[in-house]
Parts: sequence; structure tokens; C-alpha cells
Amino acid sequence: MDLVTTFNNLSGTTVKRSALKAILTKAKKQKHTVIANRIQKVLQQNDDLLFDIEIMDFIEPAGLSGAEQRIILPTLEYISEEDSEGLNGVSPDDIYSYITNLIINTIEKVGHLPWQKDWVGSGADGAAKNYVSKKEYTGANFLLNFDIKFDKEGKGYLVPINFIQPYYLTFNQIKETGASLKKDSKARRVIYYTMIFSFDNGTLQFKTTDREKFTEFVKTHGLTKEDLKEHLQKIPVIKYYNVFRADDCTGLKFPEPTGNENVNPIEQAQSLIDGYKDPPTYTFVGDKAYYQPSTDKLNMPNIKAFKKEASYYCTYFHELTHSTGAKKRLNRDMSGTFGSKSYAFEELIAELGAVFMCSESGILFQTKENSAKYLKGWNKVLVNELENDNRFFLKASAQSQKAVNYILGRSTDSEEVETLKESPKKVATKRPGKKKVKTKVTKGKKVGLSASLGVTIDVRKNTQERKKRVVPAVVKNPVRESKKTIASGQNKSLSELEKLGFVSAGSAPQEAKDVFVLGGEIGKFLQKQQPHKALILIKGNKHSSKSQLAMQIANAFGEQQTPVAYIDYEQGGIESKDTVDSINRNTTEAGRKYIAIKGYLENPFEELQGFCKVVKVIIADSVTDLKITADQLNYLRTKYPKIIWCFISQVKENGAMYGGNKMAHNPTSVIHCSSHPDPKQRFATLEKNRGNDLALKYSMYYKKVVNQHKKEKLSFKVK
Repeated sequence: MDLVTTFNNLSGTTVKRSALKAILTKAKKQKHTVIANRIQKVLQQNDDLLFDIEIMDFIEPAGLSGAEQRIILPTLEYISEEDSEGLNGVSPDDIYSYITNLIINTIEKVGHLPWQKDWVGSGADGAAKNYVSKKEYTGANFLLNFDIKFDKEGKGYLVPINFIQPYYLTFNQIKETGASLKKDSKARRVIYYTMIFSFDNGTLQFKTTDREKFTEFVKTHGLTKEDLKEHLQKIPVIKYYNVFRADDCTGLKFPEPTGNENVNPIEQAQSLIDGYKDPPTYTFVGDKAYYQPSTDKLNMPNIKAFKKEASYYCTYFHELTHSTGAKKRLNRDMSGTFGSKSYAFEELIAELGAVFMCSESGILFQTKENSAKYLKGWNKVLVNELENDNRFFLKASAQSQKAVNYILGRSTDSEEVETLKESPKKVATKRPGKKKVKTKVTKGKKVGLSASLGVTIDVRKNTQERKKRVVPAVVKNPVRESKKTIASGQNKSLSELEKLGFVSAGSAPQEAKDVFVLGGEIGKFLQKQQPHKALILIKGNKHSSKSQLAMQIANAFGEQQTPVAYIDYEQGGIESKDTVDSINRNTTEAGRKYIAIKGYLENPFEELQGFCKVVKVIIADSVTDLKITADQLNYLRTKYPKIIWCFISQVKENGAMYGGNKMAHNPTSVIHCSSHPDPKQRFATLEKNRGNDLALKYSMYYKKVVNQHKKEKLSFKVK
């Protein structure tokens, strides 16, 4: 069990002091400062030998969510590591907070982002790059173009560097070249990701961050692609290594500049614009620069309206970056108004995109010209969002790099987590300067339920035919039937009733034969279920993670190969970005193979009857948009009694449900989701759960049952 899971599982248990010390030792060894600090604090404040633990805030796993993987990883280097370096490594929050604090401190200290001033560089050769590979640092690592200064309070902030030689090296690379590092030189962080390969088929278990070791494990045991698809979990983990500026070293040899000194940076800037293969319509009227998504039109004032040509091109690059967000291009959310999170995010993407494009064209550290009033308001919104989400800058910088790659026509083959090839090539386990594992993406394979309903969900390509095996629709309870015989002298009236279709209570089994329990934490929460006219109702106000819970329930069925039809009105169906994000956040690769999604039903009542003949589970988000009557629902539940229905219903302020309470007629389970601005504070509780415990509480954010049994007395709380 990994360190984060071990820590989170302490909640609700009684733990010996020695056990906490053991976890503390492990946390320190793996440099997980968040866990180490929290346990250290508890041990220092309490002398108890036994502790009743209630964790108030769970630690997030080291791995990234599916949405974060698609956004962040493409701009980071992948490095295979030796297991001795630790399977879990540094808490990702440490890294996110490190970058976020630098940006916030810079805005507060300098008054604006570090590149919001007129600096003109000597060309793309002036951008920071790795000494050995000569590759420029992209995405969030672009911050290596800026030095870190410290104020009187010791808070770091960024200022542009005037490089002599724009290179960075690790300490080992400095030693290998025979150079030496000047005294008191400060290290900088380069962010990268490594991969945890975790294989478990019930018989074989293997976990490593060393790709070569995993490749050898696959070959030794003759594992097939099908084995890997079924039992391999790959978890990307964000980490960092330290580098030093080449200007702080002595004895290094530098290559001759590769840039063409005859190239005018302004000409280079125009050539980047001209090379955009899928541009919007350009217009050059008036005095305002803007991109209009509805018409896909980009307008620029005349170049003479700008004080400097460089400012003109930087503004042009800003609007070009916006244009990549169009639905037909990279499809970003561009609906936000000033002051909103989505607006702040898109503006930061465009601002960073302009900086990256300026670097490409040899115009470093320019910015579009904004008024002091705008910058003050913009910085206030930006700081607020950075404080609320320490991934905000990292995600924006990654999206910016993706936008620039799109404009420049660069390959996007590496824009997802790398997939294991059939015969992986040998890669070095050392850090910078060695080979990187290239990434490869295959999409669009129809599997499981998706194929039968004609719905395509992006999954890993499978070149082997799936092994055929018979799997029950639900996991049946193993309790044997134990019918009691009817007493010989029973009432004659009862015998007559049996002829009319009644069953004697004396013949009832100890438990219905088709009772089942779903796997995982969802199963612990829902407990025993029976697919007889089953209706699970999920209700709650806005911002209560109802849809997230519904998708997690769908995944639990999918993981045991029970087909699910998911009707998603709220998010707009499978083509919606929100739906894709929801799938990535709330489902596993195994589960989503058996989930098919549709966004709209033209004839709901007729189409639902068709679904009942194909699947075992039908989930609708929401029941109001489904537009069937209570009588029609009752007909469907009666005609198809083995279908499990799950509906989402939004609750009004007065407690009534939209569409009327009639649709909730006789549900077998009622789940209430509490609303809260912070997703971590949203929980599901059971108002009704036929024959089960109602005291359980489930976290949609952490995907687990929390506070399962409340203790009368707690010696302390881990905060």
C-alpha cells in the first residue's frame, strides 16, 4: 500500500504511537513533507500511546487526474527512475505551491507579472535551455528564464535574467564535464514526471518506477497486451530535480550560437503568423485588438498605432493564442466574463502564449499594452484564483504551450501519458541529458457496451481479441437459499391464496438470491442492493457533486462488466468537454469500457424501452430533462423489473424537486448530496437504503466512505 493511501486509511481507526512513528519515518524517507509534518505535529503535541484518528483533510494521491494528465504532462519531460528514489516521492502540492507562491509573490512585490515590461532579447538562442540536450524549457519550466530574488521577509519573486550563457545543468552534469560550481550558487527546480507501473492480477503483484524493470517483469511472465489492459495501472507522478545556471560555473565549454544573425526578429515574428495553417479571418480596422469566437475573426489595429513593432507582434500573438481555443481547434472554455475564473484562466493562457511566441521569434519579455487600471484588476483576479487553486498557473502554462504548438504546427503525439509499447526500447534511468521515452496515443477503439450502441469513447487501442468469458450482470450474494417447508396443518385459506399466486411467508429464503454488493468504496456506501424495480435517486442543490457521484456509481457497475447506459443532459453528451473531464475524474479504464453516453433522447419513452433490452443499468442526469411521466417510469420498472435505474434530481430551495416529487415515487435508495463551494467538503448521505445502514457518509472528491463509525471520544484530530 502506498504512503498516501496508508495515511488516509488511518481515519476512523485506533493506532499505536509506534505505528505513527513508522509512517513518519517512511514519509521522511520519501520526502513527503505534508504527511511528515502532520504526523510530527500530532506526536509532539500528545504523549498518548494510543490514538483515535479522525483525519479532517485527506491527502490527495500522488498521481494526477485524467484531466490534469491531458493538460499538464505534454509540456513535461518523462524520466524513468530507479526504485531507490522512492515510489511516491514528493507531494505534488509541494511543487504546485512552490510555483504558485513565486507567481503570487512576484505580483505583490513587483506589481505585475515578471514579463510585463519592455525587454528585447537577441533571439531565440537567448532562451533558457538544458546544457546537455540543448532543448529549451517549456510550459511551467519556462520560469527558468527568470531569476528568484528574495524580499526582507524571505519571500521569493521573479525578475528577468540577462544571461551570459542561457544554460542549466544538474550537479552531476557539472561534475561529469569537469567544471566546478561557484560558492553560494542557488539551485532551481525543473519539473518532470515519472510513472508508477503497478500490476496486480490477484496472483502476480509488481510495482516499480523503473521502466526497464517493468519491461523485464512483462517478458519474464509472458504477459500479453490483454493482461496489461486488465491488470496494469500507470500513475504519473509530478516531481522535480535541481539545476544550476551555467553562468555560476567555471570550466564549461559552450557551443557556437545556432541562430541566424541576419534574421530580423520582426520578420521572424511575421513568419510565425504566416505559418499558422488554420488561422481565423484577419481584419485590420479600428483601434482595438480582439479575437471574436462567434465569428472566428481576429482584428488588429494598424502597426503604426503601436509605440514599438515588438509590442504590435506581442499583441498579435496574444490574440492568436486566444484563437486556438475555438471549438474547431483546441476547444477551450471561452465563455467567461471579466472577473470570472474561466476568464482569468483564458487570459493567462493568452498572456503566456504571447510570451512563448515572442521567445520563438526573438522578441523576449514583451507584453500586450494594457492600462494600469486593467492590470490592477486583472492581477487581483489572478491572485485570487492562484490562492484557490495551486495548479492554476501550471495548467495555464501547459495549455499555452499546447496553443503555441498548434500555431507552429508542431506534433502533438506526446500530449497524453505514454502507453506501454509491445517491445519497449531501453531507456536511461538517469535524469537530464539522457534519452526520453517518447509518447504514443491511439484512440477511438469501440469496446464493451460502446461498440454495441455505436458510441465511441477514447480508450487504449487493443490489437488482441478480448477473451470470451461469461460474467453475471451483478455479483450475486453467496448465501445459499434456505427455504422453509409449509407446515402440514396450515390454514386452508392460505392454501387457496397460493393458488391465486401468493407465496407462503414460511417459504421465504433467508435472503433473496439476487442481492448484490458493488465493489470498492461505492459498494461499501450503497451496501446490499437488489435489482428488482430498483431506483436509486440522487438529489441535492446546485454545486453538490451529484453528477460526479452518478458517474462513480456507473464506474462501479462497469468495473464488474455490467453494461451502463448513461444519459447526460446536464453536460451535453460524450462530445462535451465537461463530460470527458467527468469520465477522466470518476472512472477507471476498466469501468469506462462498459459505459456508453448519450446526450439527448428524441423519443425518451420509446428509446428507454430499447435500452432495457441491451443493458442492466440506466442512469439519467437529470430526471427532469428526461421528460417521461411518473406513469411511464412505473410502466418501465414493472415491465423490466431487473433493470437498475439511477436518476439525478436537483432540489429547489424549499426542498421540492424540479419536475415534481412524483418522479421519486417509491425509490429503493435515496442519496442526498450536500452542497458546498469547496468540492472537498461535499458529501453524500443516505436518506433511504432498503434494509441497509443509513449512518454512512461518502466523499465524492476522495471517492471513499468517511467517518464510517463516529467515536464518542477522540484524543485528538489530525488537522
